Amino acid sequence: MFKRLTSLLCALVLSISFGVCNTANAAVVTPDAPAYSYTNECNSYLSVSGTTATCESYATGYYNKTDKVVIKQILQKKTSSVSWEDVCSWTTTVYSFHGSAINNKYSLSSGTYRLKTVFTVYAGTSYETITKYSKEKTI
Repeated sequence: MFKRLTSLLCALVLSISFGVCNTANAAVVTPDAPAYSYTNECNSYLSVSGTTATCESYATGYYNKTDKVVIKQILQKKTSSVSWEDVCSWTTTVYSFHGSAINNKYSLSSGTYRLKTVFTVYAGTSYETITKYSKEKTI
């Protein structure tokens, strides 16, 4: 009888301690999404096929709030472990709450590339600027 009571007590203590740990961890979790004023979502993608890079960027603001999206794409090549040089750039302006841009660069030399996109999202005369980087791609 004493062994059963001890086993039950140990099981109860363990289950309570696991519950406390899980509750404590859950309380610490915070969302990663930044709170932008005029931008709901934006991203920058780079794909490479052979020696051709396809650069895709998009931003979505808020309907009846965001009225213009300027997308500046900059294709960059890695020159050292910490340095990048600009290869080429494009700018697209869209008068809407959603903007996207797709551009290609042909005949790239071997190396590691990324797409840097600078989004400027407007609501009237107010705006915010957000910079996003694609994943690196190697040719």
